[in-house]
Parts: sequence; C-alpha cells; structure tokens
Amino acid sequence: MAMNFSKTSVTIAGLLTLFACSTSPSGNQNPGTVAGSAGVGPGAAGAVGAGGGTVTAGAGAGGGAGAFGTAGATGTAGSAGTSSQAGSAGQAGAGSSGAAGAPVVDDGSVLERGKRPSRDGNYVQPTLTTAAAAKVMPDATFNTNAAFTGQMYSSPLYLAKGPGGKGIFIAATTNNDVKTFDDTGMPVWTRNFGAFGAGTTFTPKGIMSTPVIDPTLGADGFATIYACAPVAAAAGGQFDHYELHAISAKDGTERSGWPAKLDGTIKATNDGLNRAFTPTTQGQRPALSLVNGIVYVGFGGPYGDLAVYYGWVIAVDTKNPTTIGAWSTRLAGGAVWASGGFASDGNGVIITTGNYFPGSFTAPPSYGDSESIIRLTGMPSALTRGDAYYPLRYRQMDTDDQDFASSSVMLLNVPGATPPNYAVAVSKDSHLYFVNSAMFGTMGGGGEIIDLTLSSSNHSARVSPVSYTTASGIHIAITVDRGPYMGCPASSTADPAMAVLMGLTVTPGSPIMVTQNWCTTVGGQAMTDQGTIKNRSGSPTATTTDGKSQPIVWVAGSMSQVTAGTTANLLYGIDGETGAVLYEGGNCAGIRQWTTPIAVKGHIVVGGDGHLCSWSPQ
Repeated sequence: MAMNFSKTSVTIAGLLTLFACSTSPSGNQNPGTVAGSAGVGPGAAGAVGAGGGTVTAGAGAGGGAGAFGTAGATGTAGSAGTSSQAGSAGQAGAGSSGAAGAPVVDDGSVLERGKRPSRDGNYVQPTLTTAAAAKVMPDATFNTNAAFTGQMYSSPLYLAKGPGGKGIFIAATTNNDVKTFDDTGMPVWTRNFGAFGAGTTFTPKGIMSTPVIDPTLGADGFATIYACAPVAAAAGGQFDHYELHAISAKDGTERSGWPAKLDGTIKATNDGLNRAFTPTTQGQRPALSLVNGIVYVGFGGPYGDLAVYYGWVIAVDTKNPTTIGAWSTRLAGGAVWASGGFASDGNGVIITTGNYFPGSFTAPPSYGDSESIIRLTGMPSALTRGDAYYPLRYRQMDTDDQDFASSSVMLLNVPGATPPNYAVAVSKDSHLYFVNSAMFGTMGGGGEIIDLTLSSSNHSARVSPVSYTTASGIHIAITVDRGPYMGCPASSTADPAMAVLMGLTVTPGSPIMVTQNWCTTVGGQAMTDQGTIKNRSGSPTATTTDGKSQPIVWVAGSMSQVTAGTTANLLYGIDGETGAVLYEGGNCAGIRQWTTPIAVKGHIVVGGDGHLCSWSPQ
C-alpha cells in the first residue's frame, strides 16, 4: 500500500538546519514546546488546525492552533500570541512591538536521534492506538521506493519542510552518502562525501552516526544537515581524517566555510593534556548533538578493543567552523561509542565512556575517565569535565569489559521525587543506573540513586532506555540482549537465550523506586556465540496518542536467534502498560544492532541495509 502522508506547514521561528554526525538541536525540549521567537504581525490568520496547541505570532489570540495548522503570514513585529484552543482558527497579528512568542507546536520533524535532546524517544502519534497497532502492515510502495546503496548503522531522521514544502526522510549510509526520500519513498537528492579511502582500521567503513538537524534556516531558506564522514586526503589515498559537513536540506549543497576538517591538528588540552587527535584509530559511531550552536562529535575505538585509542569529543562552532575544540579521556580506552549519542539539558552534553584499555583488559592504576557518565561544558576551545559519576566497581568493570559506553544517557524528570531530575544509563552487564542530573556522584566514585540489575549475564545490554508517561505513572522501556533475566514478573515468558524488551515503572519518592512490570521476548540480531557475547538488540521507541494514553513501545527484532550473523527483520509493537504483543511482522532485512525506529504521521520507520522500511495501520 502506498505511504500517503498528509502535510501542512507549521510555524517555526527561523530556518531549519540539518547536521549529520550529531544528535540534537540545542535545548531540552518537551514534545511540542520549541521556544518561539518574537511575535510577528500583522500576520494572516492561522488556518484551523487538527489539534490544540500554543502559538507564536500575533498580538491578539494565537494563530496556527492545530498540530498541523498553517502559520500566519509575516508582517511587522507583533506582540506575543497566547495559547489557542484546540482546532480553532488563528487571529491576525496586530502589528505592535512584541516580546518572545509562545511555544510552537511540534511539526512532526525528527531532528535528532531520540526525538529531542533528552533522548527520551517519546512520540505523540494520535492515530497509533493500541487497536490500530493490530492492523499495522508494511507500506509496500514506500518500502520499494526508499532504496539506496550501503549499510545503515545510523537511525533515520525526518524534516517536515523540505524541498517544495514537502517532508523528507534522511538516511546516512556506510557508502558515505546522505540520502533523502519523500513521503512516498521516492529519492529527492543524494550527497556523497567522497571515498573513505584504504587503510581504515574500523568496520564497517563510511558514515555510522546519526546526523542532526538545526531548526534555523540558512541563507537559502532551508535547514542545515550536519553529518560526519571518514575520508581520504586524496582520491584513492589512505583514510586519514574525518569531515563534519553542513549541507542544505534543499539539495545537499555544502554551506559556505564547511566542511570542518577533524584531523591531527586538533588537540585535547583538558586536565593538562596536549594530545593530538588520531583519526585512524578512532571510530565515529555516536549520534551527533547540536547544543547552543555547537556540534558535538564523539569517538571511540575503531572496532572493539583492537588498538590503543582514547575517548574523544570534538566540538565545532557552527557560526565559525574553524573554531574547533576537543576533550579526551586521561587514560587509554574510555571509548565514547554509544550509538545513541549524548543527552543534553542545555548545559553542554552528557556522555558515557567505556573501559580502560592500554592494550589489554585490566584495571587502571587510578581513575582516568573510564566507566563514567560525564558532563562536558564550555565553548569548543575549552571543553571541560563539569561533572562525573563512576561506579565504585569501575575497576572490575574495566577488567571485565563491561563498559558504560554501550549505552547513552536518557534524561528523566520525575515530578514529586527528590531529586526530581535524573540521568539514566545502563552498563554492558545490565546494571541500570539513575543518578541525580544536578550532581552526578560523589568524590571517589559511587553516589548513584538506583543500581538495578536486569540480567545476571555479562555483555547483556547495549542500548539506552526510552520513557513515557501514562495515567498509571512514569515508565521506561529497554531491550536487554540475554538472560538469565532478573526481576521479570513470574507470569513472564521471557526466553533467557533471546533478547527481551523490559517495561519498568518509576515511582516518585525520596528516593525514587524502580520496579519491573513486564518482560517480552522480541529477539534481535544474532552474533557468533562467544561465551558471554551473542545477541545484539535494537533500541526501542515509544508512542502515545496524546502524551499519556495508549502507550506502545516499538522495536526491531526477529523470531529466532539461531543463525549467527543474522540481522533483525521484524517490527514489534508492545503494549507499554502490559507488555502484550500488539504487532509482530514485516520483512525489513538488514536492520542493524542499536538502531531505533522513528514515528512520523502515524508511520513507524526504520533503516535497514540498502533501504528504509515503513509500517502503518491499514
């Protein structure tokens, strides 16, 4: 069945910009609360929208009320608009001088991995009810059209206003391409960043990270996409550096002054270091982040612990891409490699680091930034460690290769709890940690608020949780690669040899309480069984119909994990309250580990090798 998206424009102050190799635009935004700019008027009346929301333009009542309402036309500066009623028509602006506009509604764009800087992976999709989930089927026309060359280790993005005012999906591939597709899956444009060259020590080669989109229009009136690619200095030469590209969403044209070259001239000077970046031993997997005009790019080992490397974060100023700074772990190892990238509450970025690795698995002589949750702050030229947490058991984690960096941080607000805000991440041996996001830990390690073990197996967790709120409370969901699982209800039929999706509830208090509600087998990517190393699960996404009702957790999986080296090919829709399987099906070959679906206008879209795949109720 053809994938038909209805689309209408929504007011967004300023121009949209897209970034690849990054995770998110600046700020810590809740669904539908992008900050508005000064009111503009006299604007034309906003069109009647589909659902209620707040507005930006006009001196009188708000314009553009609905979720997909049309913005009023720009005039002279007007006063701030007020909240509109659901579906009501917008009023014309009065033309008086105005202060900052009210927040604008979410236009359906997915500008970064995890939807927003908190990385909560939460989408409001009114048509994706639990009843509709049972009628989900692959969108055959879209799935046939949306094809490309190369593998896809990144997650797709979506920009609601692309060329011709239509939406575009963005896919970054290991062929060093950024490709875009319209709502029917037809190609729009492709931008190739050149050959990545011979001599690369990591596998696969090409773009592995998820780009990021900046909602600020460029000179051509379109968003900018930032993407990070490995390249050779000359055609046919050896890979020797990375490039951070800034390209127009209109046609992939490079922005003036870009790309930024990430090579050995970049040095980390934090903590008394004077270390040069070595691109050939550093792999770039984490999704890019865009925070306060700075693009953050993370690096870890080339492929597993196969060389001497360090954890790196390189920061590039989007206003002047020649202004580049860096931070590096003090001791060897400490890879920054979580595919989910970095979380942000607007104060820098929050990263995770992996195991200490001087050439073998061993405990470090002292703490040197391994096995940590770290906040990095400051302008690019002076990145510093603003805060850090590491478990008291970090030395054993280093020895056993149980790195924190297998998972990225999710930020979670728990109203009524003390403290109210948390950084949530899981280590590779399935310890789920909650730390106070205002003060991560204590001097000398420790200080976590929650340390909940989800599986008794090492190497059993490599993805980040998602969160959603219902009438019954605040919930998180996370996939775990293999059991024996701990804390699952007695009624659970979770297969300890296969990946499961777990649902947990966070209860306010001092301290909070985290309990497991359900465990559902979803399978996943199968790897050669090496003792404690086998499965590789996908990352989940959560939808509700209105922000609180009918939660569904979506994740890629498989029916079995018998054949080593296979990838996921199915989509699962799991009831977020009960763990019941609402949908299981489709055939999307080549869905890689740790990738996550996105939700766009009633469709669930995921990237696989050589294609995008979409599902919707039919």
